[in-house]
Amino acid sequence: MHIAFVDSNPAALEAIRLAKEAGHRVTYLQSAEPFYPPTEKNLRIVGSVDHLVDGLVTTDAGTVTRVLAERHAVDPIDVVTGQLELSAEAVAIACRELGLRGTDTDAVLTARRKDRCRAALEKAGLASARYALAGTEEEVLAAAEEIGYPVILKPPSGADSLLSCVATNADEAAAGCRAVLTGLDAVPAQWHEQFTRGVLVEEYLVGTLVSVELGARDGEFFPFAVSGRFRWAEDEVVELGSYIPANLPGDGTAACVAYAVDVCRAIGLDLGVFHLEIMVTERGPVLVEVNPRVMGGALPTIYRHATGTDIFSGLLSILEPGAEVVRPGALDGCVGGRKVMARDGGTLAAGAALEWIADEPGVLEVVGFDSYGTGPGQRVSAGQIVARFMLRGPDHPSVVRTAERILRRLEEDLGVALMIGEKD
Repeated sequence: MHIAFVDSNPAALEAIRLAKEAGHRVTYLQSAEPFYPPTEKNLRIVGSVDHLVDGLVTTDAGTVTRVLAERHAVDPIDVVTGQLELSAEAVAIACRELGLRGTDTDAVLTARRKDRCRAALEKAGLASARYALAGTEEEVLAAAEEIGYPVILKPPSGADSLLSCVATNADEAAAGCRAVLTGLDAVPAQWHEQFTRGVLVEEYLVGTLVSVELGARDGEFFPFAVSGRFRWAEDEVVELGSYIPANLPGDGTAACVAYAVDVCRAIGLDLGVFHLEIMVTERGPVLVEVNPRVMGGALPTIYRHATGTDIFSGLLSILEPGAEVVRPGALDGCVGGRKVMARDGGTLAAGAALEWIADEPGVLEVVGFDSYGTGPGQRVSAGQIVARFMLRGPDHPSVVRTAERILRRLEEDLGVALMIGEKD
């Protein structure tokens, strides 16, 4: 099978490695400013592809269409996938223009526009958050008043929570609106067009945040995992990490999976593995957002430790027509990935060390200073990630207890206060 990958977040480079290992031909379209660190492993993966087209603006539909057309004429492409959300629209449009197999174009364009996504849920009669798309500060304030504070303000086609904020009153809403409308200096230039589509004002959902990883092919859906979030007790907007499986009572997990399937059907997502963030509220599961890509960050690694299988093997099996879908293995307790985040900033102690964490009971993996551009004697800012560790326990509470014990000792070793304490 000839697979064309259009750009990638760091985690999804593993899909390219596995595709080559499985004997597939791989074309890779890469941004002029790659979104992965240039580690030896990452460069080796990118260097292994059959055809690399570098230096592109992968968010530009015309560019992606032209490059895919040129490659398809030489070596017919069987399927196209994009694992970077800001390139998803360009990939979808190119597939439609060239008649290439990929996720349904209209579905991707709907998923990438959170206002259109919510409209599709309402039309399908599914639970959703109250929302409004505004273009001016006056419209934002009117929408926030009608929805009721607190509200979330964000770009309708954003990513990585850039320019998003919570507003509890009119003054905060006005400031948040100005940040969205005028804050492009914080956004990479090639993303600007997708960040200038107005201001989405949404109901602030209260409940337990989870994500569902859901595959789709030929009208069939394949649930891979439901994960939970460690959220800081002092500010629940701050995510301290993730864990699998989610800590939901009764039939909560089944309800979230069923709701995620309904969301994908309503939007039309038909081919791939999708990452749906869902708030489990008093009225049941409610969509936060749906991403037409595989989960990112540390979640693929947590998934591998939790299930003994690779989520990107699942993606490749779904993309290959007729292939048996790689399902997750049986879960062994709870696996969590915990960020080490500075609370107030400061200077790391000259003797700061992380090596001892690996010897702690239940710890599976430690991601050290180098991965986060810091180290002993260096300054860190408030909220900066210093390191990360992954651990396994018999259940979620045991993982929380072990993580907090490690973090308390780390505070002493690092010499800076850390974000410790999970929201109940």
